[in-house]
Amino acid sequence: MAKVKICGNTNASDAIRAKELGADFLGFIFCESKRKISVDQAQEIMDAVSPFDNFIGVFANQSKEEVESTALKLKLKWLQFHGDETSRYCHYFAERQFQIIKTFRIKDEMSLKRLGEYDVSAFLFDTYSRNQLGGTGSTFDWSIIGDKPYVHEKLFLSGGLTVHNLAAALKQVSPYAVDVASGVEKSPGIKDPLLLEQFIQIAKGKKSSPASK
Repeated sequence: MAKVKICGNTNASDAIRAKELGADFLGFIFCESKRKISVDQAQEIMDAVSPFDNFIGVFANQSKEEVESTALKLKLKWLQFHGDETSRYCHYFAERQFQIIKTFRIKDEMSLKRLGEYDVSAFLFDTYSRNQLGGTGSTFDWSIIGDKPYVHEKLFLSGGLTVHNLAAALKQVSPYAVDVASGVEKSPGIKDPLLLEQFIQIAKGKKSSPASK
């Protein structure tokens, strides 16, 4: 079993459904992406989903001023940094009592080399791509993570997760949480209700993967 982060939310109906199905975290993308939304759009969704606290703002290589402005306007508790942010950059926000998730894009074992530099609430491992920061819809070699208990305990696993490979990912990696966007969508930013339900049920141990039948 793992906690579930449904990311790339763009409308209230999808976010409400994800919450009702048992999602633990809901993510909003504020950096360049097919799923990017405005602060006003995020506020509308948050108001519709309320009461719910675990909203995560996703940013990438943006100024501290821009991130802080968005976070304070929306009263976000969680910030996810998906770019090339330094440990010092992350520490700036941790000092201001935000919960920080730092993304590492995994290509090979060297991708984990700088992990120890970051004193953050959690790590998110996504699939490396030369052309985009995230949302590739592709998995990476999970064996790269290896036997690092402190990583698994703080890990949001992302990158190409679907209802067909989620059970295998949970068994091999044992992450704290799983993160999905494209894997439960029928088009960018629009969730598929059935896939959303199946994904959350598999993550929570209430349903087996279709691929395992």
